[in-house]
Amino acid sequence: MSPNVKENDPAHDLQDQVLSQLRMIEVSHDLTITNLTGIAKIIIANVENNNQALQVCTAINTWIAINAMQGNVVVPEPLVRKYVRRAIS
Repeated sequence: MSPNVKENDPAHDLQDQVLSQLRMIEVSHDLTITNLTGIAKIIIANVENNNQALQVCTAINTWIAINAMQGNVVVPEPLVRKYVRRAIS
């Protein structure tokens, strides 16, 4: 995602974690998050650690489950930013 992120770098680990969690959401709900890269960038740029990233991804997963989302899903960026604010506060 970012050419400046190197292996064994905490930023690389965070990037891998966020992308893996978002892809797991896709697999577990049998859907495609069409703006996956965009929301991943928001999360990676704003959280401070893996725990906060997990909180945000869990909130996204819950939002998808509660709303019984299917097919191609766009996760609203304002919603992701709201979850990030909650996680870092």
